[in-house]
Amino acid sequence: MGTIKSYKFSKTFDFKELTQNAIKTFRAKVMKDAVIIEKDSKYAFIFKHGVAVFWDFKEEEFLLKKISASTASSGNCEEFSFELSQTQKIKIETDTIYIDILDEFTMLSVSFAIAQSIKLSEFEDAMLETLQQTEHIPLELANSGRVLMSRKEIAKARGHLFLTKSKIYLHFELLDTPEFFWEYPELEIYYQAARKYLELQPRIEILNRKLNVLQEVLTILADEQNHKHSSQLEWIIIILIAFEIIIFIFNDLLKS
Repeated sequence: MGTIKSYKFSKTFDFKELTQNAIKTFRAKVMKDAVIIEKDSKYAFIFKHGVAVFWDFKEEEFLLKKISASTASSGNCEEFSFELSQTQKIKIETDTIYIDILDEFTMLSVSFAIAQSIKLSEFEDAMLETLQQTEHIPLELANSGRVLMSRKEIAKARGHLFLTKSKIYLHFELLDTPEFFWEYPELEIYYQAARKYLELQPRIEILNRKLNVLQEVLTILADEQNHKHSSQLEWIIIILIAFEIIIFIFNDLLKS
């Protein structure tokens, strides 16, 4: 029995630099958006989107410090045990992966799903934080009929919401089936088994629903901002008309 550990790199993660350092320092090769590192028949997989997965790799901290300037955190860690199976290709239960063969490509196939789970957790955390920051908006609308924020505050909130939404949408393809399985379709069974156990698809669907809620909040803020802008224009027009009337009356009094 062995242990699988995963780490997430910080936002300063540079995959190109890491790849170069890994090849210089260890026995490593690049395979479809991942670096495979082997030492003493133990494997580590570093993925392009900033996740590292180690299969019983005892020196993971040394490796991470050696090849990357970015810090790595186990805060969003997926940790499993694994065992060689004599009866079926792959089975996962109670965080133990039973697998029929332990070669680098089979382990990579499972690691793809683990890395996607870590990345999805990052999206989920960002979405939760954003929704918590904006949950007062529909409450204010329900209680007072309007959003009690200035135009500047609304513009800043819209910008923050849009950044969160863009960040997720721009990297959403990371949650699709990796291109690796176009060349190795016989290995997709390992990936799909891990993907199913980690409930990636249901979590993606929940994330999509939250994105829809986020879009609705953006629409509310956009409408409120337009309303405030229209109201300001109306008041400007009213003030100008009133000023024009006052001038007209003043001029008329001067003539008389």
